[in-house]
Amino acid sequence: MKTSVGAATALLCTALNAGSADLPGRTFDKLTYNGMQISAGRALTDDEISALAGQQKILCMIGDSVSWAEDGDHFRNELLKLMPDLAFAGTHTAALGYSHAAEGGDSTIRVLNRLNDPQRVPDAPYYHLLIGINDCSAAKNDEQSADVAAGIADRIEKIVNILLARPGTRKVFLGALLPSPFDMQSGGSTVRERTGSVTNAILRKSFAERFPDGRVVWIEYEKPLHQNLSEWKKPENLRGAHPTAQGYKQVAAIAAPVLRKHMEPTLLNGTGHGVETVNLWDAKLNLTPPLIPGWYTLSLELENCDQVVFTLYSDASDLKQQFQKSYTLSGPAGQRLEVNFMTGYQNYGYTLAPFKIKIHSGGMKNVQIEKMRPLQHASIYGQGTFVDTTSPIAAGEIIVNAPGLAAGSKYR
Repeated sequence: MKTSVGAATALLCTALNAGSADLPGRTFDKLTYNGMQISAGRALTDDEISALAGQQKILCMIGDSVSWAEDGDHFRNELLKLMPDLAFAGTHTAALGYSHAAEGGDSTIRVLNRLNDPQRVPDAPYYHLLIGINDCSAAKNDEQSADVAAGIADRIEKIVNILLARPGTRKVFLGALLPSPFDMQSGGSTVRERTGSVTNAILRKSFAERFPDGRVVWIEYEKPLHQNLSEWKKPENLRGAHPTAQGYKQVAAIAAPVLRKHMEPTLLNGTGHGVETVNLWDAKLNLTPPLIPGWYTLSLELENCDQVVFTLYSDASDLKQQFQKSYTLSGPAGQRLEVNFMTGYQNYGYTLAPFKIKIHSGGMKNVQIEKMRPLQHASIYGQGTFVDTTSPIAAGEIIVNAPGLAAGSKYR
């Protein structure tokens, strides 16, 4: 029997696993910085820090651009409004400075390929997994949806089981794929959206069989949003496959009651509190490791000058994927200065690469590059992994004991 190219692609998608580069025939959404709502977080008072320390519920959010790109950090911001005792784990940071482990353009295969890298998916007691809508783009017509969806469901099961096998994992919250994207002209359903719905149906039907021990909790996003679909599809709530800041209010309102019911705090021992910080700048090599796409803070001390002019750039082999930006920072000699920057989205003008600094005039020392924190200011200066007990702590940051957790620690 002769098999069409499209049908062969759909059938192949059911067999793909870790080690494959990605799904054949899938597409990538356009991502933009324009129109993002960015504001600094809220600093906790001393009384709030004392009350929260040892009582925070720590969540690591894994997924694709829906969980971090554009207005994606508003997902965490809205969850915090509903669950003030929530704190976010992750080696990535998004526009509002909250930690996470989502990467734009990810498919289930890409998540599988990075799942065992602690720099991409750190240990945490609780995980929120929302992944698969990019895989759905591999289905080019409704006849292919069932095969593509079956492959997605199987790979999601593998991801969940790998997370459950980690010694510190308590539960995994598995999110139903959001209803999206819709046709930009007519507002009607798309093959991709319908394939996501088929994926959800497969997971609902086989949930007890796939996850029998009660450590996986389903978060039903699709059905509540479908109940008022005309509202959900409005541009103020949904932009292509991505919710807007307003849209994440609806998503968070669905998730928060489920999270609250099934999460317990992570206890701390000892006294003194701070936030674990990683200075990514290697003072001996004068570079960083390859930076994961996201927002970062560069801070430095002026050395024997009142102004420094420099270029921060990624050492990418493909100059079309290179980050490069020049800065002029001024102040009294010895003063610490800082600037926030965004690397760019992976595959959208940026690729993972070490960052370097070229000084044009002036001098600097005690350089620090760290993932941006919610208050959007630098931590105190330190080397390697340390605990900052001096800087203000924001809602959503994980409060740890001083002297804190060692490098490679369980929670970030």
